[in-house]
Order: sequence, then C-alpha cells, then structure tokens
Amino acid sequence: MVLKYLEWNLHAQGGRDYCIPKFVPNYLKQVDLFVLVEFKKANGWISFTEELKSEFDLYCSPYATQGYNQICIGVRKTVFGEPNAIITADNMYNGNIPEYLRVDIPLQGKNLSIIGTRIKTQSGAKNEQYAWLKKQLSGMDRYICLGDFNCVFNVLCQTFDRETAYGPRTKNNYHSYVFENGGCQGLDWALIKIKEAKKVYNGYGDSVDSPYATYDWSFVNQENGYGNKTKGDYLNIRGLPDHAILKGMIKLWDE
Repeated sequence: MVLKYLEWNLHAQGGRDYCIPKFVPNYLKQVDLFVLVEFKKANGWISFTEELKSEFDLYCSPYATQGYNQICIGVRKTVFGEPNAIITADNMYNGNIPEYLRVDIPLQGKNLSIIGTRIKTQSGAKNEQYAWLKKQLSGMDRYICLGDFNCVFNVLCQTFDRETAYGPRTKNNYHSYVFENGGCQGLDWALIKIKEAKKVYNGYGDSVDSPYATYDWSFVNQENGYGNKTKGDYLNIRGLPDHAILKGMIKLWDE
C-alpha cells in the first residue's frame, strides 16, 4: 500500500479578507492525506467542503480570532477509518507554541497520528516552539508530521530525530519559499515515523533529482491569478499561496 501525502501553506495571513482559492481542491484530490497550514475557514469554505466531502474527511483546528491561522487535515475515506482522537494546542495565543493539529486515526488496525504544524515567526520564539513540538512527538510510536517549520533542512535534522526527517533535495535548487530580497529556501518538511514502512520516497517525475519528496509549483500560473510570476519570484499576493506544495509517498507494505 502506498500513501500519497501533501502539505501546503495557503498564505491566509490570519484570515483578513481571505477567501479560499477555488483551484486548491484540485491539487488535494491527487493525494490520500493533506495538511494545509496558514489556513482559515473563511469565505469559500462551503464550496471547498462541497468539492471534497465525497472523498475526504476534514478536520480543522479551532477558530481563535482574527489574525490567527488554523490548520486543516484531510484524509481519504477509502483509506482511513474514524479518528480515535483530535488534539490541538492548549493555547493558540501562546507565542511559544506552534500552530498545531493532530488527528489519531486507525490505519490497518494500528493507530497513526497525522499532524499539521506551522512554526510561527512573529513571536521570536522558534526554539521554544521546536521544543514544544519535539515533546509532543516523543511519546508517539507512529506519526506523519507535515508542516511549515520555518527552518532549513539542517536545522530540522539537528532539532528533531534525523531518521524521521524528509524533504526535497534543496542542493538541486529545490525551494518552497522565495523571500522579498530574492533569496529562496526550503521551509516545508515532513517528519515521518512508521516502523513498518518500507520506504519514504518521491514517486513523481523528478525523483532522480530529489528522491524523497518534491516541491510542486505548478499552481503558479496566470489562470490562478499569479500573472507573469514564476516559482522564482516573491509571491506576496494577498489570498494566494506563496509556498510550494510539499509532496511525497510512503510505501507501507507490499500489495
């Protein structure tokens, strides 16, 4: 069995005059589980759920207030069962705690924790957020944690268990975000711990250049509202995703 996963920072910016872009569900339907960070249940939520509800169960972290983001996790109904637990951070206003949502769900008779997270940059307390997240993960036997960690891969590996860290090969010019000064980095990563998994890999067409995961920028086009911008540009367009889509696959067992 192969699980296809996806993580995407939608750039909702706390929901100020935000509307979920209509093109987003088309990308989500291509995978078995997805995590959306910097997300907001705002305008467009009803049509978003209408388009996905036949194929996916959707779980969102609670709405806090204007200016605070949510996380949305979607799992394909034909793959996953009903959740055993849905867990959020105790205090989303606390700058020392990242944006966080965890869904404990059975997969082939065993519990799997699917986690979405985003390390906040506004608080200046990234190390405290990493420590909090690391503590959450320490007691779990099986998890898929996807998110915007707001750090490069070396920092991810130094902070968390190196054996669980996966992402695109950034030395081959892979990046998930372009800064205003033109610099670019990979910021979106996966932490995967499933003992019985055969392998974590990139099953898409660029696997030679990036064997474990990929960044997909195909949504950046004129039709979706980006004008003449490309993946090499700073994409600070209100209401449109400004991070690449992190995608990969997990082979759990042979068919």
